Amino acid sequence: MRSMMEARAVRRAGAQAAVAAAVMVFSSLVGSASAHTVLQAPATQPAPAQPAQPAEQPAAPAAPAKPQLTFDNADAVVWFYAVKGDSGAKFEEFFGRVKEAMSKSTNPERKAQAAGMRLMKSTSPAADGTINYVLLVSPIAKGQEYSPGMLLFEVFPTEAKTLVDQLQSYINDKGLNAAVPLANVMTLGQ
Repeated sequence: MRSMMEARAVRRAGAQAAVAAAVMVFSSLVGSASAHTVLQAPATQPAPAQPAQPAEQPAAPAAPAKPQLTFDNADAVVWFYAVKGDSGAKFEEFFGRVKEAMSKSTNPERKAQAAGMRLMKSTSPAADGTINYVLLVSPIAKGQEYSPGMLLFEVFPTEAKTLVDQLQSYINDKGLNAAVPLANVMTLGQ
C-alpha cells in the first residue's frame, strides 16, 4: 500500500513538474514572440540618400518551433486529467479550442494527428466530485507536438497563455494528472 502511495506521489510530482516546465517554456515563447528591436540611424550623421522604399517590409514567415512534447518512443499515450467537479464544462471547452486549433492549423500533420486523439470522461464522478478525463492518443504522429498549450499557441497566439492558465485552475492537483506513453506488446485478437 505504501509503495503505491509513493508511486502516486512521484507520478504527481513528475506531472506537476512537467506542467510547470511547459508553462515556463510557453511563457518564454510568448514573451519572445512579442519582443522586437528598433534600429535607428545615429542622430549626428545624415542618412545616405536611397531610393524610396515601402515604409515596412513584410515580415518573413517564422520558422516552425521545435516541438516541446513528442511521444516518438511510444505507440500510444493515455493521458489522465483529474478535473474539479465544477470545471468539467470549462475543461471540455478548453479541449474544444485545441480541436479547433488543430483543424485550423497550417501544419498538414495536425489533421491526421487529431484523428488519432479522443477525449473521454468517466461516467460518474469520484467521491470528492472529481471528474476523470482520459485523452487517448493512438497512433502517435512521430516528431509532432502534443502539448495542448503549444498546439493552441500555433493558431491562437494571443489567447493561448490565458487558456493554459485557465486550464490549470480546472485541474485537481490531488488526482492523477499524467501522460503515460505506451508500447505495443501484443495484439490479443491475432
